[in-house]
Amino acid sequence: MRQIVIMAILLLQTVAVLAQEKIETIFKIVLNNPSTEVLSNTNFNVDCPDGSVSYCKYTEFTLPKNKKKLFVEIEKIMLNATQKAYDVYVKKPGSNSQLVKNNRYMYGVNNEYSVQLGANKSHYYYGLCFNDANDPLRRHAYLYIWFKDGSNYHCYYYHIYGVNPARFEEYKSSINAPKKTTKTSVVRTKTYSDGDVVVTTTYDNNGNVTSTQSSPWSVEMNNIKTDTDFMLQFGNMRAAFLDAIKDADTKTLQTGIVVKLARMCKEYGKLLTDNEKRTCRNSINEMKNTLMKANADTFMDGMLQEAWIALSK
Repeated sequence: MRQIVIMAILLLQTVAVLAQEKIETIFKIVLNNPSTEVLSNTNFNVDCPDGSVSYCKYTEFTLPKNKKKLFVEIEKIMLNATQKAYDVYVKKPGSNSQLVKNNRYMYGVNNEYSVQLGANKSHYYYGLCFNDANDPLRRHAYLYIWFKDGSNYHCYYYHIYGVNPARFEEYKSSINAPKKTTKTSVVRTKTYSDGDVVVTTTYDNNGNVTSTQSSPWSVEMNNIKTDTDFMLQFGNMRAAFLDAIKDADTKTLQTGIVVKLARMCKEYGKLLTDNEKRTCRNSINEMKNTLMKANADTFMDGMLQEAWIALSK
């Protein structure tokens, strides 16, 4: 029963992680689009006393209205992600709602900085928070604001990471608490897969879970209808692979990713523009180089080469 409960929790976490990956991927696609004009960009990053970090990544950009397809894709992904977030703030023009506490998103060593949503009545606001699956005291916040500006969509995107404000007192107590040293030895690693989710759990010599790694990568092949659909899936799989390759014991996960990637490139590569194919080939080269440095494997390298060849046609 205990293992079933653990797996259920992990599967719920992977759903949230997948939503985060889709948000990050769509903004990477939009910001790399030749029609997008980046007006300003900042990346605040600070080390915290417990060895972790807090950051705020911010980009202001415009997107022409004739690129409405990309703009609509952002809206769709943000709205879908609201079902997976633990805290949601959405406000649109015409709303009479007042500024409230939960639409202020804090970051910094002592959560001394913040971004607040909802001040301008002509703007659209989205604020989504997700718990960090690897650190229960911290959370990711994704903020998206936009308004119509002549022939453009004027947009602001924030990715904020830091201590969950609701648990800040607990965080301070953990910093000030005496450090305890415990000796444990890792004795086994177990990998679970149901075809769409692979979860690797490591246990100590007492049978306690010491760490978990999960990677959601539901490729949804039948749902790939456009180049944007392809690029979203490709970005998710690339991110999952670069994370998985850090652990030499997750061969099952790494192999599954590259096989699905090769299949997707062969079956749907024709949807891409020449520039999109070039972007994907460069990313595959990056994956091959990382594989060679971290955990050389002839089969996985061959599958990545198959994907590269498919996108060269």
